[in-house]
Amino acid sequence: MKFNVPVNATDIVVLIIIALVFVVGVRVLISFFRDPKKKAAPAAKPVNRLIRSGSRIALSIDGMQCGMCESHIKDAIRQAVPSASKITASHVKGEASFVIPDEISSGDLETALHGSIDPLGYRLNYVTTK
Repeated sequence: MKFNVPVNATDIVVLIIIALVFVVGVRVLISFFRDPKKKAAPAAKPVNRLIRSGSRIALSIDGMQCGMCESHIKDAIRQAVPSASKITASHVKGEASFVIPDEISSGDLETALHGSIDPLGYRLNYVTTK
């Protein structure tokens, strides 16, 4: 079977552009199915210091966009630190805070918070005490 279809330079350019868009689309689609643990760089080992009971812990968090995000962060804090009280979160400021009633090491606290916040798609930037 033989086709007699003329192909000019414009057709070739359009076909190349379509092929490039297809390849980029496939790469983006594949990236959605990668293991997020493989993409993330290994976290730096936290400095271990003892946080006194009654201290207010302040978190800087990226990725909160709305009130529902605030609710997810509060739930993640409750999961990481069940004894936490006075939990607040603000998507406008990108911050959350809570009071810790028991002494805990800062390394254990950061590990627990990263373990409950990061898998939700938010990014815990840093943890400070007030």
